[in-house]
Amino acid sequence: MNRKFVHNLIRLREARLREQTAQLKQASRGLTEIRNQHDQARTSAAQSIETADTIAHLDGLGQSRIKLAKLAVKAEEQVRGMTEKVGHARKLTDSAREAGAELRRASLSERERSMETEAEHFFSWSKVFKR
Repeated sequence: MNRKFVHNLIRLREARLREQTAQLKQASRGLTEIRNQHDQARTSAAQSIETADTIAHLDGLGQSRIKLAKLAVKAEEQVRGMTEKVGHARKLTDSAREAGAELRRASLSERERSMETEAEHFFSWSKVFKR
Protein backbone atom coordinates (compact mmCIF):
# COMPACT_ATOMS: atom_id res chain seq x y z
CA MET A 1 0.00 0.00 0.00
CA ASN A 2 1.03 3.55 -0.57
CA ARG A 3 2.37 5.28 2.53
CA LYS A 4 0.68 8.58 1.64
CA PHE A 5 -2.65 6.82 1.12
CA VAL A 6 -2.42 5.18 4.55
CA HIS A 7 -1.43 8.47 6.16
CA ASN A 8 -4.44 10.22 4.58
CA LEU A 9 -6.71 7.35 5.58
CA ILE A 10 -5.57 7.61 9.19
CA ARG A 11 -6.13 11.38 9.19
CA LEU A 12 -9.63 10.99 7.73
CA ARG A 13 -10.59 8.24 10.17
CA GLU A 14 -9.29 10.28 13.13
CA ALA A 15 -11.22 13.34 11.95
CA ARG A 16 -14.38 11.26 11.60
CA LEU A 17 -13.85 9.83 15.08
CA ARG A 18 -13.40 13.31 16.57
CA GLU A 19 -16.53 14.54 14.78
CA GLN A 20 -18.66 11.65 15.99
CA THR A 21 -17.27 11.93 19.51
CA ALA A 22 -18.18 15.62 19.59
CA GLN A 23 -21.71 14.79 18.39
CA LEU A 24 -22.01 12.13 21.10
CA LYS A 25 -20.89 14.59 23.78
CA GLN A 26 -23.41 17.15 22.54
CA ALA A 27 -26.22 14.59 22.56
CA SER A 28 -25.20 13.47 26.06
CA ARG A 29 -25.32 17.05 27.31
CA GLY A 30 -28.78 17.42 25.75
CA LEU A 31 -29.95 14.25 27.50
CA THR A 32 -28.58 15.50 30.81
CA GLU A 33 -30.41 18.81 30.34
CA ILE A 34 -33.68 17.00 29.58
CA ARG A 35 -33.26 14.83 32.68
CA ASN A 36 -32.54 17.92 34.81
CA GLN A 37 -35.70 19.63 33.50
CA HIS A 38 -37.69 16.47 34.21
CA ASP A 39 -36.36 16.40 37.78
CA GLN A 40 -37.23 20.07 38.21
CA ALA A 41 -40.78 19.41 36.98
CA ARG A 42 -41.06 16.50 39.43
CA THR A 43 -39.82 18.67 42.29
CA SER A 44 -42.22 21.46 41.33
CA ALA A 45 -45.12 18.99 41.24
CA ALA A 46 -44.18 17.65 44.68
CA GLN A 47 -44.01 21.16 46.07
CA SER A 48 -47.31 22.21 44.47
CA ILE A 49 -49.15 19.51 46.41
CA GLU A 50 -48.13 21.17 49.66
CA THR A 51 -50.15 24.34 49.09
CA ALA A 52 -53.74 24.60 47.97
CA ASP A 53 -53.35 27.54 45.60
CA THR A 54 -50.72 25.77 43.47
CA ILE A 55 -52.66 22.51 43.01
CA ALA A 56 -54.22 24.02 39.89
CA HIS A 57 -50.79 23.90 38.23
CA LEU A 58 -50.47 20.13 38.61
CA ASP A 59 -52.02 19.47 35.21
CA GLY A 60 -49.43 21.61 33.42
CA LEU A 61 -46.59 20.10 35.44
CA GLY A 62 -47.83 16.60 34.66
CA GLN A 63 -48.01 17.37 30.95
CA SER A 64 -44.51 18.79 30.96
CA ARG A 65 -43.22 15.72 32.82
CA ILE A 66 -44.79 13.44 30.21
CA LYS A 67 -43.34 15.51 27.39
CA LEU A 68 -39.89 15.56 29.01
CA ALA A 69 -40.02 11.80 29.63
CA LYS A 70 -40.76 11.19 25.93
CA LEU A 71 -37.94 13.53 24.93
CA ALA A 72 -35.60 11.70 27.31
CA VAL A 73 -36.45 8.34 25.72
CA LYS A 74 -35.75 9.72 22.23
CA ALA A 75 -32.52 11.33 23.42
CA GLU A 76 -31.40 8.07 25.06
CA GLU A 77 -32.00 6.19 21.80
CA GLN A 78 -30.02 8.83 19.93
CA VAL A 79 -27.15 8.62 22.42
CA ARG A 80 -27.10 4.82 22.19
CA GLY A 81 -26.98 5.00 18.39
CA MET A 82 -24.19 7.55 18.47
CA THR A 83 -22.28 5.44 20.99
CA GLU A 84 -22.36 2.55 18.54
CA LYS A 85 -21.21 4.82 15.72
CA VAL A 86 -18.32 6.11 17.83
CA GLY A 87 -17.33 2.54 18.68
CA HIS A 88 -17.35 1.59 15.01
CA ALA A 89 -15.38 4.72 14.07
CA ARG A 90 -12.86 3.91 16.81
CA LYS A 91 -12.40 0.39 15.43
CA LEU A 92 -11.89 1.74 11.90
CA THR A 93 -9.39 4.31 13.18
CA ASP A 94 -7.49 1.66 15.12
CA SER A 95 -7.34 -0.62 12.08
CA ALA A 96 -6.04 2.25 9.92
CA ARG A 97 -3.40 3.05 12.55
CA GLU A 98 -2.42 -0.62 12.66
CA ALA A 99 -2.13 -0.69 8.87
CA GLY A 100 0.15 2.36 9.06
CA ALA A 101 2.27 0.72 11.73
CA GLU A 102 2.46 -2.47 9.68
CA LEU A 103 3.55 -0.47 6.65
CA ARG A 104 6.26 1.23 8.71
CA ARG A 105 7.45 -2.13 10.06
CA ALA A 106 7.57 -3.57 6.53
CA SER A 107 9.53 -0.57 5.32
CA LEU A 108 12.02 -0.87 8.19
CA SER A 109 12.36 -4.58 7.58
CA GLU A 110 13.02 -4.00 3.89
CA ARG A 111 15.62 -1.37 4.74
CA GLU A 112 17.35 -3.74 7.17
CA ARG A 113 17.40 -6.54 4.59
CA SER A 114 18.86 -4.15 2.04
CA MET A 115 21.58 -3.08 4.48
CA GLU A 116 22.38 -6.72 5.31
CA THR A 117 22.63 -7.56 1.60
CA GLU A 118 24.95 -4.60 1.02
CA ALA A 119 27.09 -5.64 3.97
CA GLU A 120 27.32 -9.20 2.66
CA HIS A 121 28.32 -7.95 -0.79
CA PHE A 122 30.91 -5.62 0.72
CA PHE A 123 32.49 -8.39 2.80
CA SER A 124 32.45 -10.86 -0.08
CA TRP A 125 34.18 -8.32 -2.37
CA SER A 126 36.64 -7.32 0.32
CA LYS A 127 37.66 -11.01 0.73
CA VAL A 128 38.22 -11.28 -3.04
CA PHE A 129 40.49 -8.23 -3.11
CA LYS A 130 42.50 -9.27 -0.03
CA ARG A 131 43.70 -12.45 -1.67
